[in-house]
Amino acid sequence: MASLSVYELVHYLKLKLENDKQIHNCVVKGEISNFHRHNSGHWYFSLKDEKARIACVMFKSYALKLKDSFKDGDQVLVKATVSIFENSGSLQLYVSDMKLDGLGDLFMRFELLRQKLFKLGLFNEEHKKIKPAYPEKVAVVTGDKSAALSDIKTMFKKRWPFAKYEVYPCLVQGEGASQDIIKTLNKIDSIGYDAIVLARGGGSIEDLWAFNDEELAYTIYNLKTFLITGIGHEQDFTIADFVADLRAPTPTGAIEVLTPDIFDVKTRVSDLKMRLKKAIHLKIELNLLRYDKLLNRPLFLEKNYLINQKIQYLDYLISKLLHFRVKLLQNSEKIKYLRNNIRKASMQQCDKLSLDLKNKKDGLYDIAIKKIKDEKIRLDHLIELLKAYDIDHILAKGFALVYRNDEIVKEDMLKADEELKLRFRQSAWSIKTIAKEK
Repeated sequence: MASLSVYELVHYLKLKLENDKQIHNCVVKGEISNFHRHNSGHWYFSLKDEKARIACVMFKSYALKLKDSFKDGDQVLVKATVSIFENSGSLQLYVSDMKLDGLGDLFMRFELLRQKLFKLGLFNEEHKKIKPAYPEKVAVVTGDKSAALSDIKTMFKKRWPFAKYEVYPCLVQGEGASQDIIKTLNKIDSIGYDAIVLARGGGSIEDLWAFNDEELAYTIYNLKTFLITGIGHEQDFTIADFVADLRAPTPTGAIEVLTPDIFDVKTRVSDLKMRLKKAIHLKIELNLLRYDKLLNRPLFLEKNYLINQKIQYLDYLISKLLHFRVKLLQNSEKIKYLRNNIRKASMQQCDKLSLDLKNKKDGLYDIAIKKIKDEKIRLDHLIELLKAYDIDHILAKGFALVYRNDEIVKEDMLKADEELKLRFRQSAWSIKTIAKEK
């Protein structure tokens, strides 16, 4: 078994933890200890219970959003991702939100629902639909006249103006929001869009709670249309994000992930057009060279001579056929004569002569047919001989012609230490003779 460096082992464990959806953005309950606010604004503390302890870090950007104050001994609920700090190899919780226990009922409800749906397989990758490469018809589900909608329109215009998008405004916060979103998604799914964008701007866990509805999760899971979410900010995760086919960190990020960049597409099309043009020109040039090469073959250079030979031989065969036809006519006359004599003979002799005449007629016909077949075989043989003596056919077997100043050189004409040319079927070479072997 190959050995691992310390870094390789720690980095491998870090990736395994970060890719485990069961502990991604999970909710953990415990007591704060060793709480410390660093000069940088980051919070460092431990979370413990009666059986275990784990180190925690909350970065300044998250800490500034908290309304409550915290101290050692506080019972809290934290939303965090489990990972490893590679420099020390220590296991840590990277906390994105925290509430005093008793005020974190939503946290617990979120975590319980997340675990339930995870076990049922609603987050599994095999159920995710493939993102359309070039979406032409997109439905946008978001709040009416919201900043998120304005940003989405701007991003569509900037990245992929070819897309025809339709906005379906609905409630994204407060009572009835989840049902309004479900009703809108079911309506859109039957129309036939390439993709659905479910978006909302940032907010607290209470503001985003409409997207943590269990019925909404099943609705998204059962959609036939590809759906991407862009809900809240990068650190915000909802149940809808986990079930969706794809999750983007923000509403504008959803459009950026969903659509190709028009400038990249234009560049790619231009490149393909140029490559296709070059390929066509190259194909034409190669075919023209091949055409010229075929025209220079002896068969084409002497085509009239070869054709005339075949015509002459064909005339010869026709003459022979006519000769056989004359003989057949002559035999027919004989048959008539014999037939008259047979009538004068007895019935027995007549039957005998008729049979004899029939056999002779069949024999003559068979002879004629056989002769024609034999001559055809001979003709095929002559054609094969013509092919065999064709210079390209001979060169194709690996032979070469020896030239001196465009004159073919025979063996008795060879001299030592002279420049000669060898012409093969597809190439020509210059060589220099040395001496005749004894």
